[in-house]
Amino acid sequence: MRAALAGLLMLLCAAAAAQPLEHQVKAAFVFKFLSFVDWPAQSFAGLDAPLAIGVLGADELLAELNGIVQGRSAQNRPVSVRALREGEKPAGLHLIFVGRAAAAQIPRLAVLPGVLVVSESEGALEQGSMVNFVRVEGRVRFEVAPEQAERRGVRISSRMLAVAQHVKPGRL
Repeated sequence: MRAALAGLLMLLCAAAAAQPLEHQVKAAFVFKFLSFVDWPAQSFAGLDAPLAIGVLGADELLAELNGIVQGRSAQNRPVSVRALREGEKPAGLHLIFVGRAAAAQIPRLAVLPGVLVVSESEGALEQGSMVNFVRVEGRVRFEVAPEQAERRGVRISSRMLAVAQHVKPGRL
């Protein structure tokens, strides 16, 4: 009996270890989003300028993204990732991920032209975020507010909208 219980416990631990952590899934999504978003040409310093991601209030996601982008590109551009500190001006960034710990910063960041704001907080679309992660039946999904993105000059592909959990209606 004890051996069977220990075996079951080991099996459950192994299964849990095989499941990606939430921050790993979100980081993979953030990197994928880069391929389904168009930024204004004036958002880039030149043709070879990188797509730059800033991460605020989500250190685990920052570390995971740094690993994902190593040697990879999106839209024929290199990808860079950097930590963004509260109150710091996000110059040169194209996508800003705002973690739960920094959710109060969403309204300040959501008005920046040419920047896609991605978040993970309840009610974030109402605060101005353009993409927000939600959990549905234990899985990471995302909701999108395309009109908010368009107002900042960022266009989200219909292919991304098609796989979103929820698309916030607007007057596009």
